[in-house]
Amino acid sequence: IAKLRFMKKIISRIFGVVKKWGLAFIAGLAFALLCFIGINAAMEPVSKSEYCGTNCHEMNTAYQSWQLSVHGANSKGLRAECSDCHLPSKEKYFTYIAAKAYEGGKDVYKHYFGGEYDVEEVRQRVSERMSNEKCLSCHVDLLAKPGSEIAKTIHTDVLNPSDTPQRCVECHEEVGHQR
Repeated sequence: IAKLRFMKKIISRIFGVVKKWGLAFIAGLAFALLCFIGINAAMEPVSKSEYCGTNCHEMNTAYQSWQLSVHGANSKGLRAECSDCHLPSKEKYFTYIAAKAYEGGKDVYKHYFGGEYDVEEVRQRVSERMSNEKCLSCHVDLLAKPGSEIAKTIHTDVLNPSDTPQRCVECHEEVGHQR
């Protein structure tokens, strides 16, 4: 009987808390869901390659060179968007959102308050930061059809990095953007 009273008391307290805070929890959950939907809806137009390439004069050269590259146009109809190479994977949602906000804020600041935009300086800086992981996230079948034995050896080294790993952009400098 003592256990039954104790259980009844605990259940009563739980229902009291739910009754008191349940509505606030549901309202908070609804607000979070609306924020999530709103953020994604607001990001949709500014997440397209065309947005930055046509609205930002600083990005116009990169956008035009990307359109001419195999990542912008190819016979298979496949296309890598700017964010595929220049931002974290969208699968890591919060990391992607934080990086997109940081990079977007930085670009807007530089647009209005920065000095002269040097295309080659930016190209070099971005190239230095480009990791093999970004390339390998799409090119998982790297060894399936190597062009030659040398390509097979180098691609094997890329997949199994040593002390001095090769970087994809060292050999494939103009894949993402043609000069």
